[in-house]
Amino acid sequence: MRLKSFRIKNFKSIIDTGKCHLSDTDNILVLAGQNEAGKSAIIEALDFFGNGVSNDFERLHRRQNEHPKVVCEFSLDDQDIENVFIETKDEKLKKYLQKNPVVGFVRGDAEEDNFEEVYFSEDTTEALAKFFPEQSPEKKESEGGDPNQSEEPNTENTKEENESTDDSPSITTLDALEEFLFNESRDFVFYDAFSDLLPGVVTIEKIKEYPAVLDFEKVFNTNFTDAVQKEERAISREEQRLHREASDNLNTYWKQKLEEGGRYNFNIKIVPQVVLNQSKIEFKIDRDDGDPLYMEQKSKGFRWFSSFNLKLRALGVEEVKIKNLIILIDEPGQGLHEKAQKDVKLVLGELAQEKGVQIIYTTHYPSLIGTEGKEFARIRIVSNTKDIGTKVETVAQFASRADQGAKDSLSPLITAMGIHSIGSLLDSKRLNVVVEGISDHYYLIAFRKLLSKDERLYFLPACGVNNVPNLVSVLLGWGFNCKAVFDDDAKSGRAAYNLLKKEFYEDNNDLAHQHIHKIKDCNGIEDIFGPKDFYKFVLNETFPKGGAKGKNSRLAENRKELLARLFLERVENNGVELSQTSINKIDEVFKWLYEKFNIA
Repeated sequence: MRLKSFRIKNFKSIIDTGKCHLSDTDNILVLAGQNEAGKSAIIEALDFFGNGVSNDFERLHRRQNEHPKVVCEFSLDDQDIENVFIETKDEKLKKYLQKNPVVGFVRGDAEEDNFEEVYFSEDTTEALAKFFPEQSPEKKESEGGDPNQSEEPNTENTKEENESTDDSPSITTLDALEEFLFNESRDFVFYDAFSDLLPGVVTIEKIKEYPAVLDFEKVFNTNFTDAVQKEERAISREEQRLHREASDNLNTYWKQKLEEGGRYNFNIKIVPQVVLNQSKIEFKIDRDDGDPLYMEQKSKGFRWFSSFNLKLRALGVEEVKIKNLIILIDEPGQGLHEKAQKDVKLVLGELAQEKGVQIIYTTHYPSLIGTEGKEFARIRIVSNTKDIGTKVETVAQFASRADQGAKDSLSPLITAMGIHSIGSLLDSKRLNVVVEGISDHYYLIAFRKLLSKDERLYFLPACGVNNVPNLVSVLLGWGFNCKAVFDDDAKSGRAAYNLLKKEFYEDNNDLAHQHIHKIKDCNGIEDIFGPKDFYKFVLNETFPKGGAKGKNSRLAENRKELLARLFLERVENNGVELSQTSINKIDEVFKWLYEKFNIA
């Protein structure tokens, strides 16, 4: 299951955020805005939803005397739906969920305090209740006979009854399904980004004040208080073990290097003293250079990475598959210089992309917002006014709201998008072309090089049909000329075209065609190739004697991005000579772009 949307009411500065949708394909959501806009309140409210009332709830989190309520919707994947079927044995419910794979859960109640339980939203209850009809008293009596009459068990039927119940459903009520699905949903983990970094030196009496040290003990199965009381050889063996295991973990578990160079090595020193509580533990790091540095001497970005890694391992990542986590981080860039902030963003990107974790973090730092590809679609603007409280909106929603007031909320985003930097993504000299996905991005860059077309043409991937209007809104809203190129597949390119036509071009085809080009007869951009070219230069296979085995776009299914990236690499290495048939069709796209951008 993955978090699909949330809505928060009556929490700190929040009156009602409105529904905030997360991307269907990207695992990161960035809450951008000024200080005091309510970004932290959103993170804390989601922690409240996932983990219940905190110790500081009454003092810090309640909005005046009102009642907090958080609604989260989750989308079920095929395995989730199959698990429901295994527990319910209900084929009709399975088919319904395959068509409607979203369930909503609520913690709290806007009318009264009700924090202990998480329950189905009203819409989900109404939709699923029909699969669990309540038995009437008359039916129960007719099935069970006289409830006052006791019966001796029929031992002859025991075996038959047991056999019949082997395949009986485990879930027979809506309440049971509610509990099952919530337990299957992702775990919310709140990470206070920089309050628990590993120290360089800590005494035994101070260990409990450092959560990262406690995480270290848990992850590597050690107890420093016991260790300092051992004899010298035992201490040496423990130091060597910790050195080996912690170093291997740091270098291989996340595989993200924040600095150039070789392997990182932990150097753990256990230093006994006469007074036990004054015994010390030293944490140092070296990079195969024989010059270990205390943790405080390393960059904050590196310290954040190593401590974040420990935190996740301590949470039981190996037992609870990491893809089942939603990690909430408040201001991961706080106190870091720009390079360290970008390092942190790299770590989060890897965690989300390669490990499948959903991450929601707040920031007002441009370096943590991002400007490439799908990063546009991650952004939600958090603003706050006296009348409406904290709102969470896409850039398009924020820009179109008449009462937006706090224009300065856009300032970090504007800076991130490079309006103040000549080398930025939105260089005024660039001719921006919005495309639906990453594979379109790779192919069109390759075609631009292959045909020696104008290098100002810059292809921006929206990474999903629903993200296309947001990206176009960003470009148009800040005065940047843009066009769009899509395939003609009904679920992707044609859907993206229709969204733009409706929202920006008065639902008028003639007007839309001035700004959007649909590649004819292409269910995916792969169909722009002639079949033989596609086999030779994309699939890297010999063309079948009996002819192509289907459309190019179908042959590329499940590996579109990989094939597109490899094709781009091949073009960059001058290893492609397409047929005139493919070139002619590709050139139609660029002729249209040249005409609409007035390229001489």
